[in-house]
Amino acid sequence: MQRETQRSQQAEKVKSEIVEAAIPLFARGFDSVAVQDIAAAAGYKHSLVMYHFGTKDQLWERAAERLMQRFDQLHRDYFNKGSKPVGDQQKLKRLLLAFVLALRDLPEYGQVLLSEGTHPSGRLLWLHQHYFPSAFVEIQFDDARIQNSLKKVSLQRNALVGALLYTVVAAPQIALSAKQDGLESPDEIYPISDALAGRLVEMMTAFVLANMDAAPRKPAARSRTALQKKSRL
Repeated sequence: MQRETQRSQQAEKVKSEIVEAAIPLFARGFDSVAVQDIAAAAGYKHSLVMYHFGTKDQLWERAAERLMQRFDQLHRDYFNKGSKPVGDQQKLKRLLLAFVLALRDLPEYGQVLLSEGTHPSGRLLWLHQHYFPSAFVEIQFDDARIQNSLKKVSLQRNALVGALLYTVVAAPQIALSAKQDGLESPDEIYPISDALAGRLVEMMTAFVLANMDAAPRKPAARSRTALQKKSRL
């Protein structure tokens, strides 16, 4: 029994190491990496990788799953850091800043989204179902327009997420261009500094609020739990 337990623990350790090696390689693009590359990076034979995962697609899914979980936890940790935000605007700024900082810490998240988002595939469908950080889903705003701008597919949300992803993920390219043009300090751009992240969030918050002006304001729908609590008062 003890030997079987040790064998199982060793197998899990091997699989975990393979998944860790696969994440930065898959971030470059699924088609740009071979299973042999992942096996070499993890320090194992190709046959062992295939034994544990079966196919390259199944290995990608396990790597993407770990990446999404890691990003989700990072985003939640940044969102919960400090005092609780009060009011819709503070909540929005905290939510966006947490996204930028988590993306700075884990750029592979954005790299996978951008590389897989260029063409339809089963992987893209998987990402569509799993990539959204849970804090975006759970947060409640008093103004339904903010709620809708973040949770429903729209030109506004596309522009918002696209700006955040590109500014952080393509930071090496932007920093190089800035250096050649004599503009902002490249050190502030890559990796993005806290100050520059704050400026970016201010701009994106203003963008969200400005694009709500045309829509009539209405309160966000309350959760069933909140309504039940109110009915008991």
